[in-house]
Amino acid sequence: MTSFGLIGKIEPFDETIESWESYVERFEQYFEVNEIDPGKKVSSLLCLIGGKLYSLLRDLTFPDKPATRTYQELVRLLNNHLSPKPIKTAERFRFDKRDQKEGETITEYVAQLKKLSIHCVFNASLNEKLRDRIVCGVRNTQIQRRLLSEKDLSYEKAVEISLAMEAAAKDATELQSKNRTETRAVNRLHVKNRHSKPSDKKDRKQCYRCNGNGHVAQDCRFKDTVCHNCHKRGHIQKACRSKPTTPRKPIQRKKTVNFVADDSQDPSDDNYIASLELNNLARKDIIWIQLKINGKTMKMELDTGSAVSVMAKGEFREKFGNLNLKTPDITLRTYSGEHIKPVGYIDVLVEYDDTKETLPLYVVRKGGPALLGRDWLKEIQLDWKVIKETHAVNTVNPPNISEILEKYKDVFSDDVGTVKGITAKLSLKENKPKYVKARTVPFSLRAKVEEELDRLEAEGTLTKVQHSDWATPIVPVLKKNGSVRICGDFKVTLNPLLNVDQYTTIFLRI
Repeated sequence: MTSFGLIGKIEPFDETIESWESYVERFEQYFEVNEIDPGKKVSSLLCLIGGKLYSLLRDLTFPDKPATRTYQELVRLLNNHLSPKPIKTAERFRFDKRDQKEGETITEYVAQLKKLSIHCVFNASLNEKLRDRIVCGVRNTQIQRRLLSEKDLSYEKAVEISLAMEAAAKDATELQSKNRTETRAVNRLHVKNRHSKPSDKKDRKQCYRCNGNGHVAQDCRFKDTVCHNCHKRGHIQKACRSKPTTPRKPIQRKKTVNFVADDSQDPSDDNYIASLELNNLARKDIIWIQLKINGKTMKMELDTGSAVSVMAKGEFREKFGNLNLKTPDITLRTYSGEHIKPVGYIDVLVEYDDTKETLPLYVVRKGGPALLGRDWLKEIQLDWKVIKETHAVNTVNPPNISEILEKYKDVFSDDVGTVKGITAKLSLKENKPKYVKARTVPFSLRAKVEEELDRLEAEGTLTKVQHSDWATPIVPVLKKNGSVRICGDFKVTLNPLLNVDQYTTIFLRI
């Protein structure tokens, strides 16, 4: 069959591009617009579907040839194989669990909800279900509050409000970003003009390194000098802001805490990189976070005062060898105004629990332990419950671990636990067994369902029987890790026949 002189074109079927149902719809339109003889439908279908699908069709019609079947039979065979009817309960479960993802627009979110609702059979309540899912699943809390405050909210109104607020938020962000850029440009110009007029004393600041005038702290000749009062580098004793101390008595330093900030921020902000020597901070007060960086397990000190995550050059070379560092585009500065130029930075793969993110790690020449700063905290959700837990240990007579494991071996066993000392009893309205035959499992889930059934039988949760008066269909639910959870749909068998205990509710008027 040639496409010369015909309207449109039908490509071979590709399941990665469209579903079989969609392909058949286009195929029908192709026949209609080109007024093809109905008697040639089978031949046209077999010629156009492609070699891969034709081979599958031969297997489905064996021992007959596909050409011996009617057009309706061929379409029905492929429908049953490629597009088995989904389970309504599972489809509704997926619909109810679908929330707006990060970075997903309202338009994309609504389109995905409509796609998920195809096999949910909502019928007349479709718009109501879509509206409820939008209100409950939208990520922006301001949009959600606005939708909840709307009286008699319809699906169309919910979409309209969400789109309008999303567009407004985007425009406002762009305008604010532009204003901040212009303001910083004006500030830089003002600083440049101020430095170009050394005779104007009103526009000049006193240097905090030496208390002198006529120069800025960055150009001060005492910026590498060690103070004789506080023993810190970067200023002289005359300009020291610390309380006077005895120079001969060394400072007992138990812990160094680093506060790091990006110097690209506005200079008027209170964000600095500071090296503070704290005498009262014990080793036990440090919060260590264990994670993986480029596949290597290591510990970093949690520091919410640090704007970026940093590591000393020596530790970096020890952990990661001679990896090539990128040229940094930021300059760090201390609390006292000293500028620190990082040696470089590198994008590393950070793994913590189920979170995997590619994040920048800055490398400085000297320093203490690696710091986990605020830039990583924005992307990594820490388990604060575990971090804040306090564990009391008996240090006088510490318990033997093997004794504890032996004493409570039932608790630490990997086997499925059982309830002991309690007998369950179900009271039925009538002892009339109900048998419901098994439902068709989607082809893509059959192997996983069989694997899960074998596992449950092996661990003793399920037991094979030859026959039974009772039978409940299963509902396979796909987990996030790709495995299947098997649930029993008892609402069609046992639940309607149960005598459920009723508890009287008493209201007291006060």
